[in-house]
Amino acid sequence: MSIGKRRPKLSRANLRPSAATVSLKQDRQARQRTRAAALAVVAASLLATTAIIHGSGPPFRYRIGERPERELRVNVAEFRIRNQTKTSNERQAAADSVPPLLVNDPAPLRELAERLDDLTVTVARSPRFEDIKDSIRAAWQLRPEGFLDLKTATDTPERRETLHAQIAAAFRSLIRDGVLGPDTLPPNEESSRMLSIRQRGEPPSNARAVPRDRVVPERMVRRDGPVYQEFCASFTSPRIGPVLFSLIADRLDGAPTLTFEAEATAALREQARRRVPDHFDTYTRGEVLVEQGQTIGEEQLILLRLEHDAAVAALSFGQRARRALGILGLVIALYVLTGYYVWRHEVRFVHEPRRIAMVCGLVVLALGLVRVLGMQTWDAELVPVAIAAMIVAIASNPNFALMITFALALLTCVALGTDIPHFLVVMGGTAAGVLTLTEVRTRTKLIKVGATAALTYFLMTWATGLWLGQPIELVRSDGFWRAGWGLMAGFFLGGSLPFLEGALGIVTGISLLELGDNTHPLLQELVRRAPGTHNHSITVGAIAESAAERVGADSLLVRIGAYFHDIGKMLKPHYFVENQVGSINRHAKLAPAMSTLIIIGHVKDGVDLGRQHHLPEPILDLIEQHHGTTLVEYFYYEANRRNGANPDAATVPESAFRYPGPKPQTKEAAILMVADAVESASRTLSDPTPARLEGLVSDLVDKRLRDGQFDECGLTLREIAEIRESLIKSLIGIYHGRVKYPEHRTA
Repeated sequence: MSIGKRRPKLSRANLRPSAATVSLKQDRQARQRTRAAALAVVAASLLATTAIIHGSGPPFRYRIGERPERELRVNVAEFRIRNQTKTSNERQAAADSVPPLLVNDPAPLRELAERLDDLTVTVARSPRFEDIKDSIRAAWQLRPEGFLDLKTATDTPERRETLHAQIAAAFRSLIRDGVLGPDTLPPNEESSRMLSIRQRGEPPSNARAVPRDRVVPERMVRRDGPVYQEFCASFTSPRIGPVLFSLIADRLDGAPTLTFEAEATAALREQARRRVPDHFDTYTRGEVLVEQGQTIGEEQLILLRLEHDAAVAALSFGQRARRALGILGLVIALYVLTGYYVWRHEVRFVHEPRRIAMVCGLVVLALGLVRVLGMQTWDAELVPVAIAAMIVAIASNPNFALMITFALALLTCVALGTDIPHFLVVMGGTAAGVLTLTEVRTRTKLIKVGATAALTYFLMTWATGLWLGQPIELVRSDGFWRAGWGLMAGFFLGGSLPFLEGALGIVTGISLLELGDNTHPLLQELVRRAPGTHNHSITVGAIAESAAERVGADSLLVRIGAYFHDIGKMLKPHYFVENQVGSINRHAKLAPAMSTLIIIGHVKDGVDLGRQHHLPEPILDLIEQHHGTTLVEYFYYEANRRNGANPDAATVPESAFRYPGPKPQTKEAAILMVADAVESASRTLSDPTPARLEGLVSDLVDKRLRDGQFDECGLTLREIAEIRESLIKSLIGIYHGRVKYPEHRTA
């Protein structure tokens, strides 16, 4: 190493990364962002699923009409249940104990006392019985013996004053309690033995409890009654009290002073009801709630629910955390299992975050609806499971839909706390619908699928119900409910399919058939501008459809994709040989590189036209991938031929004459690629015999196989061989020999 010499500085151009390096780095970063977004969606879905399944705690799993296989006992220390019957009886008794409230207006009794006092004054002033007016005697029904007794009690001023005071004292209790009229109380209050009476102007709190016998006139006049005895006890003379009482006895009926207060009475009784606390029955650990084999009725269901609520409330934080971790582990296991299946068998999902988000969103939404609908007894939780599985089957394939069905059925049973028989019903019925959902080309297809699921739900319900020994009434009810929901799922999905196609980017056979109609604007324009390309596309669609059916690919998608795969050619139709008329070749005056750019450009132009006319993504993928990264051989070799004559010319780079790709990512794209190539090449054969057609197809398929065009589409060698055989048969059928008719000769 020499000392003292400096190293030459690298130029900035050498330090700057190349465009290819920057492009690779950007692609890698884009893939990383896509992968991170997909993982974020899956993680959010996983946590949401766990939260939905966990809910607020263990689910309540019993229903009316079930017959448990074992005794159901109390598993908590104790719980209480409100005894509605006893509570109602006690509150009614408290209300009945409140007597009717009446307000007393004693004015008629005071007037009666004054009139009686006036009568004593009249008697005192009359020397004889005959001196009293007849009207007074008739009004009071005064008799001679009564006159003599009153005359004796009022013969002196002192006795008159004493009698006046005694009359006031005798009426005091009558005025205080009042007199009840015959129609004062309503019929439902006639049986009340006690009455609550308040004086007018006083609040209800000052009311006094008074026996009914003290205010009912027919009972007040009884000689052995308290009113009569208290009245007579107010007089010192044992004879004067009975005489005066006999004078007022007949007048009590006409002097009612009590008025019934209905609203105040109802308010007091309502207060009495509210003061009575609820009556609770207490159940302790070990008590039997439902006997083995006993049918659960409404009363038993209430007890079981209260016991369940008490058990959930008694869970500690640690118990809830352990349950949540267990559910999280189960959900993670199902997600990992599903992810492994996707990685092995649904590779396109890995590179399409939108599809991942769609499936995760369907799972979360379906389980959320299951949680809500499972609170009812209608078995309506089957609907979201069936619809979600059918949507996945339409968007992907029945195999992947079966995996989703298994996960949803298992998580549904965990969320609702049901057992294996319910899992079998959900899984069996939904799987039957999914397996029959092969291709949706008619509107009635989904209704037939729903009917298949409904029939399977019905049969599985009866099978599991008879297996468990459930009551026939319950099995019959569940069977019809579940069958109805299965059929409803088919009708709902059929009606909402156009909206789901737009929202979720799903392409069904119905939408493909609508696209393949010749009235589509793009196809009409293709016929007008490039009729040769249109004819080529129709032929490619026919032979590609047969090949796709041979290997189990989506034949309808391949056929409709073939109709649109060359729509980009309509922008420069005369640069493509099938549209050229006569011997004019527009590439004759162009450099091979320029011709290649025009030829390759029809792919990008086709994708742009498809996006402008809102073609679905699978069709756009076929347009973009139907040439893969194949070489435009004619112009590549022409460029090499021209360069061969010039020794100083640079080497022709092969990459400049290849389509930009990508390579076919699906079986359908690979089939379309081969069908397009063999149909175009077969037109160049002057004598398309079966042997030549077979050699042509084999050569083109082998060339693309060696070129690595099938590396990313998932086709196996056996499937490639079957595609080759199908294409050969189709081309032989197109170019089959015809009978040569003799020429018409004139006479």
